Amino acid sequence: MRSPWIGTISVLLAASLFATSGTIIKHLIQAYRLQPLTVATVRMTLAALMLFAVLGALDRKLLRIQARDVPFFLLFGLICVTLFQACWTYAVSLIDVGVATVLNYTSPAWAVLFAWPLLGERINRQKGVALLLTIAGVALIVRIFDAHFLSLNVVGLLWGLASGVLYGLYGIFIRRALKRYSFWTTITYAFAAGALFLVATQLVLSPVEASPSRMVSAFAQPGAALWLVILALVPTLGGHTLFAFGLRFLEATVATILATIEPVMATLWAALFLGESLTWPQLIGGALVIAGVIALQR
Repeated sequence: MRSPWIGTISVLLAASLFATSGTIIKHLIQAYRLQPLTVATVRMTLAALMLFAVLGALDRKLLRIQARDVPFFLLFGLICVTLFQACWTYAVSLIDVGVATVLNYTSPAWAVLFAWPLLGERINRQKGVALLLTIAGVALIVRIFDAHFLSLNVVGLLWGLASGVLYGLYGIFIRRALKRYSFWTTITYAFAAGALFLVATQLVLSPVEASPSRMVSAFAQPGAALWLVILALVPTLGGHTLFAFGLRFLEATVATILATIEPVMATLWAALFLGESLTWPQLIGGALVIAGVIALQR
């Protein structure tokens, strides 16, 4: 009888840790003047190195993949780590954390749309209702009725929506990967590939920021170094670890429904530490998006 409660607590804690991501990223950008892409690059590089170290110490078999799967993991890392982290980090830097998080939570709706042509999964009535709830929720979150708000925040809102689209592809990739590899092998190589592409992106777009001296300087400020390590450890590795542990005791659909507490917690963390808040229409919109997620999981 205790097992479901263990799984429930684990998933709720995981969602709460995931929810700290936006607040930590925004703090690093505002307080230490770090570039969004630098934060994303250091975060995923640290996370990948930590995973390689832990798996190498505990079970080296988990680090073995077949050569023919390398292109798959490179594509996985490019789309679901590099592009997603870039969009997510820029969204958080430009709009409120709560708004960015809820826009990211449109990913299940995007996953439904992607699964239709890619996996042959038809859109039935329940999925259609969930999509309508998500669309209505997004309209309220972006305050489509407020032209002034839209004009001031349009770039950040587009980054947030893009993060939801890219994260919607995460489920497509991971479902394929888990047929051949463990969860930890999958995210280790996805994170590693993503980190490599993030470094390459910086070298092309901002070679000064990607230089070794500038990357090291990100750790020169003790406070920034501490928060970068916390970002890699707490929401990235800690959240994934607790969520994976919770799946031992719960069905995936139940765990996903419980994880919808993340936008609520993200808004709470941002309110406590950044002084951000959502308007009533945005709160209602967030509730509609969460309702859409729950409808899809049922």
